[in-house]
Amino acid sequence: MKPKVLIGITGGIAAYKTADIASQLVKANVDVRVIMTETATRFVAPLTFAALTRQKVLTSLFPDNNTGEMDVIYPHLYPATEANAFVVAPATADSIAKLAHGFGDDIVCCSALSLKPDCKRIFCPAMNEQMWGQPIVRENAEKLLKMGWHQVGPEKGRLACGTSGYGRMSASSAIAQIILSSVF
Repeated sequence: MKPKVLIGITGGIAAYKTADIASQLVKANVDVRVIMTETATRFVAPLTFAALTRQKVLTSLFPDNNTGEMDVIYPHLYPATEANAFVVAPATADSIAKLAHGFGDDIVCCSALSLKPDCKRIFCPAMNEQMWGQPIVRENAEKLLKMGWHQVGPEKGRLACGTSGYGRMSASSAIAQIILSSVF
């Protein structure tokens, strides 16, 4: 049986890198599902991930129709309750804060609240170096680590805003490898 990985994409420019992560996982014979916050859809279209995973992409807590399918009626529960690993990439300062404090006001954070206890949890910070350097952001990331999450990155390098420093999302190949080692 294929391992199931749920990728939560939040609203940062590094969202484009997550397409490569999804593609690598599919090539490795992983059942990949993608959920996206509304702001993430401003950076990369859900259609990109639907094409790569051959799965419907969920972007809202509220059903689009009344088909009776479980992921339509309960998008925050399915596919979250079936995932072997949950990855938030990119993990913005906002999403890290929400995850650390149990907020569930978007599809990604609400799905995190629905994960099985043994589901592997991975977050991949990506933001401006000034944001990453804020004590509250670092405190929230530390809180996730204490709750059993695994952090990948951020790395030092050129950032989308034109500056250079810590805040760059790790390479998609490195993230994909960590995910694969967590489910195989």
